[in-house]
Amino acid sequence: MLLTVLVLVASLSAIDDINYLLAYRLKSQGNVLGGIGCYYAAGADPSGDPETNKLALRRPGIAEALDACQDLFEHRLPLWPVLLELALLITAVAVLYWMLPCWKGRRAKVVPLDGQVDPAGEVRRLVDELVAVAGLSRAPRFVIDPAAQTPSAVVFGRWRRHTVCLHGGLLARRLVDPAGFRGVVLHELAHIRNRDVDITYATVALWRVFLAVLLPSNVLIAIAYLRRDLLQRPNGVYATTNVPSSAYELLQAGFLIVLVYLARADVLRAREFYADADAAKWGADPRAWGRRVATSGSAGRFSHALNSFARLWRTHPDWAQREQALTDPVRLFGVQRLPMFLTGAATIMVTHWARGAATLGQGDVPGWVQWTCMVLGAGIAAVVVGTILWRAAVHAVLADQRGPSGVRAGLWFGAGLVTGGMGISRTAKQWLPERPQFMLLLLLIGVVITWWTAQHAELWARTWRGRALWPIRLLGLAATWLVFGLWFSWWQSDGYAWAQGRTIVNSEGVLQLYATQYPGLAEADSPALNTVMAVSWTLGRLGTDQFVFSSVQFVMWAAGALWLLPLLTCVWRRTPTAPCWARADLVRTGPGLPLRRIVHHGISGGMLALCTLLMAKTLLHDVVEPGPGWLPATVLYDSLGAWVAIVAAMVVAAWAAGNADRSYRLLTGLVTAGLTALLGLAWTFLLTSADGCLGGRNAVFATCGWRPHEGWTHTAGVARDVLGLGIFVVAAALLLIPGIPRRTVPTADVSPPVVARHRFLVAGTWATTVALISTSGLPMVQVSSATPDGTTSAKAYLPPAPSPLMRSIRVLAWLRYGGQQHLNDIAEHENTFTTAANRSFSYDEVAARVRPVCRDIERRVAAARDYFPVPDEDGHRYWSTFLNQSDQAATTCRRAIDTENTRLYRKAGKEMQRTYFSHREVINWIHNYVD
Repeated sequence: MLLTVLVLVASLSAIDDINYLLAYRLKSQGNVLGGIGCYYAAGADPSGDPETNKLALRRPGIAEALDACQDLFEHRLPLWPVLLELALLITAVAVLYWMLPCWKGRRAKVVPLDGQVDPAGEVRRLVDELVAVAGLSRAPRFVIDPAAQTPSAVVFGRWRRHTVCLHGGLLARRLVDPAGFRGVVLHELAHIRNRDVDITYATVALWRVFLAVLLPSNVLIAIAYLRRDLLQRPNGVYATTNVPSSAYELLQAGFLIVLVYLARADVLRAREFYADADAAKWGADPRAWGRRVATSGSAGRFSHALNSFARLWRTHPDWAQREQALTDPVRLFGVQRLPMFLTGAATIMVTHWARGAATLGQGDVPGWVQWTCMVLGAGIAAVVVGTILWRAAVHAVLADQRGPSGVRAGLWFGAGLVTGGMGISRTAKQWLPERPQFMLLLLLIGVVITWWTAQHAELWARTWRGRALWPIRLLGLAATWLVFGLWFSWWQSDGYAWAQGRTIVNSEGVLQLYATQYPGLAEADSPALNTVMAVSWTLGRLGTDQFVFSSVQFVMWAAGALWLLPLLTCVWRRTPTAPCWARADLVRTGPGLPLRRIVHHGISGGMLALCTLLMAKTLLHDVVEPGPGWLPATVLYDSLGAWVAIVAAMVVAAWAAGNADRSYRLLTGLVTAGLTALLGLAWTFLLTSADGCLGGRNAVFATCGWRPHEGWTHTAGVARDVLGLGIFVVAAALLLIPGIPRRTVPTADVSPPVVARHRFLVAGTWATTVALISTSGLPMVQVSSATPDGTTSAKAYLPPAPSPLMRSIRVLAWLRYGGQQHLNDIAEHENTFTTAANRSFSYDEVAARVRPVCRDIERRVAAARDYFPVPDEDGHRYWSTFLNQSDQAATTCRRAIDTENTRLYRKAGKEMQRTYFSHREVINWIHNYVD
């Protein structure tokens, strides 16, 4: 699945690049830049500073004008060539998939297994017997390659039409080694039984079409751009931008080839292991694979590393690996490093390419398409990684071994994410991300997700008693998908922008944003206020994004899945019998999480949260000084202080509880942190409701009283971050803070009354948490004038051009992409007004000829106002004067005709004459730039 999706999305991305080049070649005269020219017309520089572009593009009305400009000037092909390309791609893959088996059979010059080759029918009876042993409902076609002297066989074909080719050397071996012949044929029949032949050939067909047609086109395009920028225009405006981008296109093409080849080789090796295992299960003698070359045990580390690296590129495992897989199926169920790395790299590349190629050059990507691409990438990672970890955990339970920790697998998965995202998380003119340290966030996300998935899978495999394991496995994979999808979407919207160099927070913009929620906050005089607001805003943005998941409540549900699902394992009593799903008497059920220890540490953490909350309230009086804005600043400080106090207690309690549980350190710590959070929120409600009665720890009120409404309002705001981001902070802390090795005591069996108390506690915890999430996890307050980093539209402005050349490019783009057209249209209608007015003498003629012209001038002026402002201060002043005078003259003209006012009509004529002078000023200003 991973290999197919990767090649398919890469093919669509290549088609998108080709379509863009074709559309560029078929561009209209003068439309060289396409949609990029609209950015220059808006006053931005696509290859310039991101902060400068942000200020330019977030001015009022710019976004709407930019969309309209790109819809008009973007290089794109008509729809029918795109549909034709897709049809050709599908047809080419289907034809190649259909023809590969025929070509393979003809190339080998095979002969059918009939009476001429097997007169006595002995071989035919033997292979028919083996087909029955393999349990195939449809017998494959058997052929012989007499020229092949190797004692082997090969299977090929398409769906429901498979062919097993027996080599001549295998037929000769049948007489002296019948067990070997039986094992080889059963091995090939296992490929058909496992249905890997169809999948392999379909993927090979798709890959060869991409490799032969689409990939060379992409490489040639990138080479052409590099040749132009390095040889023809080394000092051009776009050379510094296009050279890194074109180089990365070539590097990504090479990386894709390596990635797909390694994934394909890993899949082909894995299918051989499974075919061996099935053949052995059907009675094949493992000694049938006995043609082994003994390996020297004295080989050095360098030779061993070299051999391991060489094995990665082989499509067939060596005999030593196949023997090892039959003896110990760790290769079938263990967590291998290569698939984890390939999955990480493919996930981020598939998401990026899918978002760019979703419309195949037909325009901007809609929001629902971005959401679909995000779900696709996260789903691939969750299914592949989750399935690998669940299989490894189940195998460990059945073999009575310790399951994989998930940390090492997470490091390889995170390394793949970082490697695949290194070129994506950079701006156009950079070779590396401006802040490469932020790429470590991807590594942290990958490790935490796999660590939790591995422990959660082993915990449920040891405690689940149902007849089938798939329901709880689907639930676990859904939780992995949910959590990884949350953070992966956040990375796509905010994380990679931080790596590109975008500021994390704008203090002045955040102050205006918070002032809408806390009236009077702007008047507060506190030296640390900006820092507190910046930290509060950043914490509120972590985990959410502006495209897909924009609700803090979603973060709370994802965080709740991390500790509420493992808590359910505490409601069953351990029994000495094997679970029904295991189908093995030697498998014993394991205990759930140590609930007694969790409760003890959770209560201790709750008491620690009370102490930290009281300490935070004590320090509050030293931070916020009385004066204007004191009340909103105090509320903001109190909210952040409560979050820090409770999360600190959660980290300490989780670390202490996790040290005593080596098997499920993360799960035990997260459940403990969840209980600590609930107790900390209860203390927050009590302290806030009793504010005014706490003496020196009062925050807002000076008179004693019980105020549950204020207490709930404050607690609900704190709960959104504590039960959401706070849980993920605890998970990251448990990963980064090493534990202290301790001797663990096995969990004793609990009596039925204790199990009942456990169930009551679990049910109460679930009900309380779900109620808190449902009532307090409201969507974030949206302020329409505020941007995601706190910059408001009122503070956005057009920065001056960094050079005279860029200033000229802006103005010329403004003229080419609509400004000149608006100027000419208004001037032409004003000339029409003068001509019609001079030739009309009666009122009826004036009304018939002049009124439509005046209305057209009004509409043209309105359309010009919706266009970009002139990206130059002097030019915009001339342009605004011309528009204002034209609009006033047209309005006066229409009113004069409607009211039959001769004096007003003469006034309109004089106003229209003044527009000639303002029009001439705009023309003179344009000529200065053209010259």
